[in-house]
Amino acid sequence: MGEAMIAPRNQQVVVRMAVVSITVILIAAAWRVYAQSTTQDEVLKLQKQFQDNCVAGNADAVGAVVAEDALYIHGNGVRHNKSELLALIGNGQRSLSAFDLKEPKVILFDGGAIVSGLVDVAFRPPAGSAGAPRVVHMLGSAVWIHKGGQWRLLLDQNTSIAPPEPPPTEQ
Repeated sequence: MGEAMIAPRNQQVVVRMAVVSITVILIAAAWRVYAQSTTQDEVLKLQKQFQDNCVAGNADAVGAVVAEDALYIHGNGVRHNKSELLALIGNGQRSLSAFDLKEPKVILFDGGAIVSGLVDVAFRPPAGSAGAPRVVHMLGSAVWIHKGGQWRLLLDQNTSIAPPEPPPTEQ
């Protein structure tokens, strides 16, 4: 009778160990999904801050998130390093009224993230002009690196594309 009692106890121990193992695996998987979602949200927030500070002409705020060896490639193919970009923003040559990312996608990799999507940039008309802002539609990609506990923008590249087709009018 004693051996008959040992077998069910062993089975109970095995079942409990399996339940604990599965629970640990599920918690780890849920934590990973949560951490990725949090990281994606953090990177998208930084991307928006970068774009908003470019529109505001705040070179100091832009400089705080841009890596020292960063490259910024405009939709027309002009390339700037960090100091050139900050000078362009700081002296008002890059007068933007909007810099919007639409349909963003974030790809995480070890030590960083890539943010891509459709980008609309609106340039203010020259002073004294009554014209509307000139809007440029682009595909944009930004590479963010996470180093020393901080996120830094390493590359921002935009490629001009044709404006979206207007919706059909009803006749």
